[in-house]
Amino acid sequence: MSDALVMTDREAETFVMKLLSERGPQSTLDIERFARKEHRRCPDQTVLFLMKMKRKGMILGEVSMEKKGWLWSLP
Repeated sequence: MSDALVMTDREAETFVMKLLSERGPQSTLDIERFARKEHRRCPDQTVLFLMKMKRKGMILGEVSMEKKGWLWSLP
């Protein structure tokens, strides 16, 4: 992962919003995998960054038993 570009907060927010708008609800792991394919990563641990976005009201998050973790979507 050392070759992954650490995105700024703004870049990561844009990345997540675009991903969710194009692909619908995604798990934390799905978001990490997609970012890795793009050789990018969130400024913090992914779940912490997504929680910050949730607190700002940018995205929704709920625990999914099916996905065994958080499922993120747009409001």
